[in-house]
Amino acid sequence: MAATASATVTEPSNQVVPIASGDPVQLNQYFASVGEAIDWKVDAASGPNAFSPLCGFDAKFVLHGAACALHFAWYNETGSPPSSTDLHVIIPAGSAVGTTFSGTDIKSDPAYKGGLVGFALVGSPTQQCTETHYSNPAWNRVCSGCNPVAPWITTLIYPSRNVPNAFYLAFEDGPTGATSFNNDGDFNDDVYIVSGVTCVGGGQACDTGKPGICASGFTQCTANGTTCKPSTAGTAEKCNGLDDNCDGQTDEGDLCPSGQVCDKGTCVGSCASGEFACPGDKVCNANGHCVDPRCKDVTCDAGKVCVAGTCKGACDDVVCPHGQTCRAGTCADSCAGVTCESGQVCDNGACVTSCDCLPCTGGKSCDTASGLCIEAACAGVTCTGGQHCQAGNCVDACSGAVCPAGQTCEAGNCVDKPATDSDGGVDGGGGGLNGPGASPSDGPADGGTLQSASVDDSSGCGCVVAGGGGGEKVEIAGLALAIATAFRRRRTRR
Repeated sequence: MAATASATVTEPSNQVVPIASGDPVQLNQYFASVGEAIDWKVDAASGPNAFSPLCGFDAKFVLHGAACALHFAWYNETGSPPSSTDLHVIIPAGSAVGTTFSGTDIKSDPAYKGGLVGFALVGSPTQQCTETHYSNPAWNRVCSGCNPVAPWITTLIYPSRNVPNAFYLAFEDGPTGATSFNNDGDFNDDVYIVSGVTCVGGGQACDTGKPGICASGFTQCTANGTTCKPSTAGTAEKCNGLDDNCDGQTDEGDLCPSGQVCDKGTCVGSCASGEFACPGDKVCNANGHCVDPRCKDVTCDAGKVCVAGTCKGACDDVVCPHGQTCRAGTCADSCAGVTCESGQVCDNGACVTSCDCLPCTGGKSCDTASGLCIEAACAGVTCTGGQHCQAGNCVDACSGAVCPAGQTCEAGNCVDKPATDSDGGVDGGGGGLNGPGASPSDGPADGGTLQSASVDDSSGCGCVVAGGGGGEKVEIAGLALAIATAFRRRRTRR
């Protein structure tokens, strides 16, 4: 196929197009009238000249500045010039400006061969516009007297700035010659907008390289191929474990009600008040967070976190479970909470075209349940929760995962490790004689009577120790101490 040109389009005769003519409505005037921020000269291109049809194809006749009335048609791009029988009319000759396509979707048309398609303005033998002009210049007449010898460019292509997956196709309709273009070069003879198509490589998930939620994007067609466009713009920061404003920091600022701090995406009580004590392996820092003692007085730059007393990249050494992405030190499903339009699905946080509408490439298969392209070997394979398909087999989603500091992988998710008491035991989150997390000296967890105990008062203190007798009574001093101890534990564990 012919190479794509951008910024300025030059004909084989070295004439730069488009150029202004005496016609009352020029391309630049039309674009301005419909609110398209398109520079008719700088943004002019001869490509993409072949397209992948999507679901919901549509076309509209938007500008007519010539005398000829010609068919607008599509054809299968096979690598060879299409014959007249390969041209399938979209908008018939003689249609009024404003006419929209009302036929069968290209993907559903029996004539569609499943690959790329091109568009053509079909010449008429009964009019002066006898020559068919193609979106792919390779099929146009060649200027044999030009240096270098090359086909004439008879279609300028502009991606719409306002309509997703849409392009303006602006044609010249006059017959070209062996040495002369024979057209005025304003490209306003017949102009159409086609939507529901994309270029090769368009509509795929990509990484923009930006921080936070702005990292997820999709490939958008340009004159020279594709570019990665963010699927969402930054928003005001919220306590949700995400970098909402795309500044490289997560949950920064005063985001929670008074007396609370944002911890791993949730507003929790601040340990600074003394009411909410930290687990035994953590200490309270100046911001009211429970942290590793080695990080208590460490302040890290934006985008970094303290691990064992050292500042490092928030996602350094982190390998998230399958299907999750590390964003500012947190492994999360980047599609959680994302709502896509009809015909789109979420892939890595970006709304991309469903594989039902855009065929998979690279030997992948379309998973109709999710609308995503998957390994061909995984087609028809269903895995249970916490697993995913790899090379046709269900494997643990935690396999190979390295969660952020303080977390462990369970059932395909990075979750906080259980907190521990100062004595090294697991903190059950409560206390008291019969409450959750009670220790043996607190009392039985089942709500029964206290276990037998003996009192060692040789030192003059009433200390409760584990007893062995099945029917011995607890000394009053020991019972009082046990109750007091349990009460203190309950106060510190709230």
